[in-house]
Amino acid sequence: MSVNIVLPTLTQWTKNHVTAIIQAKNQAALEAAVDAFLSKSATINVNGAQITRDAFVQQLSSENFDEQGATVNFNESVEVRADPTDGFSAGSVGLFYTAVIVEAIRVLGAPVSSQVTASLNVVIAEDPAIPPPHLPGGIHGFFDGRRVMALNEIRTQARVDAATATA
Repeated sequence: MSVNIVLPTLTQWTKNHVTAIIQAKNQAALEAAVDAFLSKSATINVNGAQITRDAFVQQLSSENFDEQGATVNFNESVEVRADPTDGFSAGSVGLFYTAVIVEAIRVLGAPVSSQVTASLNVVIAEDPAIPPPHLPGGIHGFFDGRRVMALNEIRTQARVDAATATA
């Protein structure tokens, strides 16, 4: 009996990775989530300014300082496939989402929270810099070499009262 591994659609793949990045609770988890999402050579624009991948990770790290938890709500999405007959390998995805990040810091007994509102557009393709693994003869393994090659995000983040945050 053979089992075929089905890759998630480009939209679901993007949502999964964005959620992992936002919910990363420490630097190692954040870096692992970013590595699984962004190509090392990705072009990144945030709020109209082109930044390096390292600067993007540093920005994410500072925004999620001392995170206790986070929730993400994807409001809308759109997907355009590079090949209309293949919805899994390459294409563009646009997402609009809100996230509430709850920090471990407490002020007057209540957790400090912030809300991110963002519009994210990514171009996804198989990253040629990530070679598939070489497995011993006859062994088949799962490999997903898709990465974001270009990211354009418009985002805002503001402190919110945890009781009224909407994510």
